[in-house]
Amino acid sequence: MSVTSAIDRVVPFASGWSRTGTRSILALFEQAQDELLEAGGHVQRYVDPTDNKGFPPYLLTTAGTYKYEITGTNLSCGALVRNLGGTNYTVYCKHVIQVFRDVSKGDYGTLRWVGKPFVYYNQNPYSSATTRLVVAQVPVNSYPRLENTAAYIEFLEDPGTSTETYFVEFQWEAPRLSSESIPLCIPLMYERALEDYAIGRIQQLSNGAPNAYMDRFEKEWKPRFISQVLTRGANQNSREVQPRTC
Repeated sequence: MSVTSAIDRVVPFASGWSRTGTRSILALFEQAQDELLEAGGHVQRYVDPTDNKGFPPYLLTTAGTYKYEITGTNLSCGALVRNLGGTNYTVYCKHVIQVFRDVSKGDYGTLRWVGKPFVYYNQNPYSSATTRLVVAQVPVNSYPRLENTAAYIEFLEDPGTSTETYFVEFQWEAPRLSSESIPLCIPLMYERALEDYAIGRIQQLSNGAPNAYMDRFEKEWKPRFISQVLTRGANQNSREVQPRTC
């Protein structure tokens, strides 16, 4: 099964459309995949397995600079990629979830504003670790990725120069389907959802009326994908605020 074979199954129902080009079935597949992944979930949080010990990447900051695009150039991981079938493909930051810093030792730096400390992962109470025990959000304004504009954030005050202070947690956007050789970022069974979306969208554009294909995509495929893919599976993020002893 592949993008090519899935398109093969749609072609008989796509009169006037082609595999690529102006009226592209492949472009409809990309739209459908984006729709399924839009809800996010822990599987969409970007963590580079070779960078930063399982935490989100660090943001590289410079004193006096408040605005930062969330691209490989400004991150400790150096590049945003997703390994699919043994090959790395470029992905993008879709939007920032939060920016936070380690405050295990009460090191808030010179920032005036910072959130309440919370546990990012459930901690082993017998560990001798002294860092990454509790973290706190740093307030920023965030802006989503647009067609030709990278997602970016703006600090409310000077972040200073740092390479290992600010963790930036964000959702990644799937590789663009620029050709049929680009693999999908969804489980095999959900290729049927992409086929329903493509056929339904073609019918909708042809006659402007609702149809069973789009109805099934919205009411059956999307809810199932959210419950069985985006929110199921191992997820150790805690985000519990620690109680303060009076």
